[in-house]
Amino acid sequence: MNEFHPVSPAHPLSDTVVEHFLYGQSRTSADLTGGYRLTLRTRELHGPLDAALAAPSPTGAARICTARFSASTPAPTVSRILGAVIRYAPALPDARDDSPSLAAVARLLTTGVPFERPGERGLFVRFGRAEAWLDGRRLGVTVGHPGSGLSLVLGGPWDAPSTARLAAAVLHELTGSEQLAGEAAALLGTGTWQAEPDRWHPDAALIAPADPRPGPEDPLGRRISRALRQVQLQLRALRPDWDFQELISADGATVALRVTPHGRAVPRLERKVVVTGHHGPDSKGDTRTSFAPAGLPALPDFTPPPPPDQVPSLDLRVAPKDTPYSYGVTLALGTWAYVLDANTVLYGPGWCPFHEHVTRREQDPRAPLNTRDVPTGRTVPARVRISPDVKNFSWGNEYVELVPVDHRVEARLNLYTGREPGHVLVRTVTLEIDLRTQRVLLPVQMPPALRHQAEVKGRRILDLLLAARRERRRGASEPRAVLAPWDRRSRTGTNT
Repeated sequence: MNEFHPVSPAHPLSDTVVEHFLYGQSRTSADLTGGYRLTLRTRELHGPLDAALAAPSPTGAARICTARFSASTPAPTVSRILGAVIRYAPALPDARDDSPSLAAVARLLTTGVPFERPGERGLFVRFGRAEAWLDGRRLGVTVGHPGSGLSLVLGGPWDAPSTARLAAAVLHELTGSEQLAGEAAALLGTGTWQAEPDRWHPDAALIAPADPRPGPEDPLGRRISRALRQVQLQLRALRPDWDFQELISADGATVALRVTPHGRAVPRLERKVVVTGHHGPDSKGDTRTSFAPAGLPALPDFTPPPPPDQVPSLDLRVAPKDTPYSYGVTLALGTWAYVLDANTVLYGPGWCPFHEHVTRREQDPRAPLNTRDVPTGRTVPARVRISPDVKNFSWGNEYVELVPVDHRVEARLNLYTGREPGHVLVRTVTLEIDLRTQRVLLPVQMPPALRHQAEVKGRRILDLLLAARRERRRGASEPRAVLAPWDRRSRTGTNT
């Protein structure tokens, strides 16, 4: 059995690649430090480069990657990408091949904008002029036009974190995104500031404090903000061909500078403040500030389509983006339940328990110039509004409207997605509550991040409707048990 001593083979790897390019060989093989083995092949002069990389394992050499690089890829870039493959390869490369979850890779990516392309398989990632495609164990990247870039076929049990890190490294290498950050770092020197590539575009770099934590004497970071403005003035004098964008936190302090070469089509970043943790309706909670390009698409959802019997029959909708809700509240899911808002509904026959009188307009005999509503003796299913039973409160974005259809009820509600200064962010959705099968059906296009919240709230809506139907079966003519404690009162004609 081969000895298992994986160590970094970076220098021999680079020497092998340079030797292959320098002497124009058709095939080059080399044993690298630590038991790794690299094979390079060029089938035609100035043609694409094929590479096969094997890693040491307890059972012998195991292939971790095969790659094809376009002829325009420089030798240093080839070396660094193969080095990244070694760095992020599985710990046990001889285990069974496995494909990472695309949804998990999309969540873990730290470079580019992940998205889905209609009618095509796999996960796509846009990073400036480069575009990556991941499907199964295959990773392809094009830069500018088809035929450029590379394609990798991964071997072994690659997981989502390693695949996401490798995809980010390949995108940075092929686009040269480190160059601008390196130029900024050379001008800043070592010590107080650090420069790093931007995660959204290769033609941008971020300048931030080496230690971003403000001291106890300056909790809002005003001192860092003033120092960053001085850095901006200094760099603007040295590099008038650079544009700058200040990234300002919710507290009004500059936390970083974004640098882009003048004239490049680089989208500006927008601030988004998200509330973290579980808090009550009167709590502002902790906040996390992030910056992203405007119009950023939602993370791709690779959840398989539901079975035919779980597809909603109503035309359910999900708003395309979050909307601000002034004076909104933040309410953790907790263990609360929905209650019926006090109104004039009564119980009636059919699947939906809540009914209202059908009336007609006629002349008021006491005031002949006026008209009045007179009950006809018939009732029809009624729209109602429900709210959490936490306390007697104006719930705003937490109100839910129930619209009866037949054995189905359409629930219209706002799902909480975050908070910004002065308002909360919500996503308006509709759910289908099926009273015949006692199931809650979500829209097919429901974002994964909101699915759990929608399922919990949908189940609580169903519980309220079932509780009202039970009270109706016991002979009650008007709702009482499903009202909030502060709205329950004796009503004429109600039997409990």
